[in-house]
Amino acid sequence: MAAIHRHGEAYYLVGVAGLPDLCWRRDADRWVSAPEVHPSTAQTVTIQELPADLREELLAFVARAQAMGAGRLDSGN
Repeated sequence: MAAIHRHGEAYYLVGVAGLPDLCWRRDADRWVSAPEVHPSTAQTVTIQELPADLREELLAFVARAQAMGAGRLDSGN
């Protein structure tokens, strides 16, 4: 089951079958992602708690992962 965690200003998507944990960080005016294990101190957040533009990015990413298969998306964006 996929979950979202927050640690500081970083957000982590974890539990997507076939994918490593992915970390999203803001870079200027966009979100960038990279494989990174979430810290044990990260707190679980709901999709509603995400910034609106990141929520849209994560929903699109998960939809692509489901449609294309996780192996094609293992590096994030």
